[in-house]
Amino acid sequence: MIIANFIDYIILIIRFLKNIFSIVIFISVVFIPLKSSLSQNLWSRMNSPVSVELRNCFFINSNTGWITGENGTIIRTTNGGNIWELQSSGISLNIEDVFFIDHLTGWALAWEIFPDSVSFPGTIILKTSDGGNVWTKSMYPDTNNYMKTIFFHDVNNGFIGGVPSSILRTTNSGLNWIPTLIDSNLTFVLPINKIKFINQQTGYACGGFRDIAGVVWATTNSGLTWQGQEIAPEPLFDIDIIYPYKALISGGDLEFGSSIARTVNTGANWFYDTLGVFGLATGISARTPGEIWITGSYSQKFMLSEDSGFVWKSLYTPDSTALFDVTFTDSVYGYACGAGGAIFKYDRTSSAISEAGNSNLPDAFRLMQNYPNPFNPTTLINFEIIEPGNVSLIIYDAAGKEIRSLVSEFLYAGSYSETFSADELPSGIYFYKLTLAPERNVSGIISETRKMVLIR
Repeated sequence: MIIANFIDYIILIIRFLKNIFSIVIFISVVFIPLKSSLSQNLWSRMNSPVSVELRNCFFINSNTGWITGENGTIIRTTNGGNIWELQSSGISLNIEDVFFIDHLTGWALAWEIFPDSVSFPGTIILKTSDGGNVWTKSMYPDTNNYMKTIFFHDVNNGFIGGVPSSILRTTNSGLNWIPTLIDSNLTFVLPINKIKFINQQTGYACGGFRDIAGVVWATTNSGLTWQGQEIAPEPLFDIDIIYPYKALISGGDLEFGSSIARTVNTGANWFYDTLGVFGLATGISARTPGEIWITGSYSQKFMLSEDSGFVWKSLYTPDSTALFDVTFTDSVYGYACGAGGAIFKYDRTSSAISEAGNSNLPDAFRLMQNYPNPFNPTTLINFEIIEPGNVSLIIYDAAGKEIRSLVSEFLYAGSYSETFSADELPSGIYFYKLTLAPERNVSGIISETRKMVLIR
């Protein structure tokens, strides 16, 4: 009996070691980084005043922004990331979210889960009216709710959302919070992770919980009521609104990996897909309408789409850093933050980037035939520009009347993609025209027009 027990014990040890070995092999496959010239050239590390984990980036323009993270960390830059100033939040808790409406007025959220003798559990709301030099603290009155996301239209009107599924609004700068009506059926207890608005009337919220559901809530009446849809099997974390009718949402879990959801008809329909990359897709931001970046958290990867979110590829982050959030202030500058106080800046004006990208630049001005064609109701339009300048891409009907402007912005030389959704249009022949007004006006204004057919 003693020998038998001893043998069983040895077998258990062997099985344990075998499992450990398998885990090590898995981790080495997933986490050992490969060098990516694209991410190394496009992103450069900034000097950071902290070494804690940084989770949220928020910028009001290319120069001024805030990054928040563990232990009450809030840092600010006013010169494009050259210098970061550590601000005093007055708390030592992790910052869940941060939001500013201008260079002075902003809010942040934190959770008091294990209170001391002079505090109580719940959500701490921080507010500043001087750019973060001074933060004032208040407690959200319901101790059963933990708020994860905050959004304000202006100094008075804003929203918060969190756990359990709840969205509240204020009309007096947060002095009072009024519950909104959430019609979400079985999703009423699932956390809300992010709130963003297209305009005063229309907005989205996303959330969910692993192995249960990923949910999108939408409002069309200024946030008074929200309708929920279960669109994924795993939680959703961040939202980026590309156009008034087009939005992308990132999500996933550690078991099944990163995922993406997108709509091209203002949330009437959502298309969900996995990205085939281990880790959570925690932050998402569009550099241009065609180029979308996602942070892959502990996978130590960026995920990049160059066709408006249809096809994705993964890139190892510089220095093999786990990054949790990314934001682009325009098509030239972007910021990402992550583990160990890491801050990276995307700067498309640097000479290294220009030289590295020259081999991939288009050699001609091109407007491709839309695909599919004929189409119903959406189609993809690809184009290439050979020099920086003001670009417009406009849809016309057969009579020459302008239907929609898909692009109207300054773009650098490169390849771009736009999705055109014609849900509200009748069958017929339509035209799309691409125009480039070069920055240096060397070649003069260039344009090209193509025909496409919508069939219902």
